[in-house]
Amino acid sequence: MSLSIQVNLDAGKPGNNDAQVIRPDALFPLARQLGYFLSLILIRLPLSANQVTFISMLVGLSGCALFMKGELIFNIYGALLLVLSYGLDYCDGVIARLKGQCSPSGAAFDDFVDWIVDTAIFAGLGYGVWTAEGDIWWLWLGLIAALGSTIDYAVDLVRVNPFKLARKAAEKEAASETENEAETEKTFGQKIFYIFHTLSRAEFCFIILALSAFDVVWVLLPVGAIGAQAFWLGDLFRKRG
Repeated sequence: MSLSIQVNLDAGKPGNNDAQVIRPDALFPLARQLGYFLSLILIRLPLSANQVTFISMLVGLSGCALFMKGELIFNIYGALLLVLSYGLDYCDGVIARLKGQCSPSGAAFDDFVDWIVDTAIFAGLGYGVWTAEGDIWWLWLGLIAALGSTIDYAVDLVRVNPFKLARKAAEKEAASETENEAETEKTFGQKIFYIFHTLSRAEFCFIILALSAFDVVWVLLPVGAIGAQAFWLGDLFRKRG
């Protein structure tokens, strides 16, 4: 995720000290708050960062599979699993830093899992709404959104060497507190980009949960079919730091 959980590596012994994980000051994204509490539990377990990432993928894909049922209760269960998956996605970075497991391959695996879950969300929703409504256009909308998510992932792979990004990850995350403080100094356009690109993606699981609870999750398909293209276009033309 773009908005990581901070870790104080100088507080106590690395590995199992709650004080090392710094609780985010900002309420949003909510998934990061969930990830903070999950991290306090997971750092006590014999799990590697990549194992946490893998568990996040399994939980997320399980939620997407439930969407394919096309029924209200299964959509809610699926959305709850996605919330858990997003929370776990914040934990792997914490585990990696605390246990000294940061690596280019781990960062690349995390990006891969983000892509596969995001893509499966739209594909699962499209299939589920098609099953419920009987109109195949819902499936096509889901596949178009999934394609946009795939292009976004490909753009990141082509434009930026993930191994170079991984080497800079620790520096960026250490400076993120300063970046958050400087958020108010950004231009209006940068703030809009942050809200609709970064924050909306981080809170996507809660958006799905809310729409599922009101049985209007189908809204995500036309919005996603357009929005996913906007995401990869935004990444394509965004300047890289």
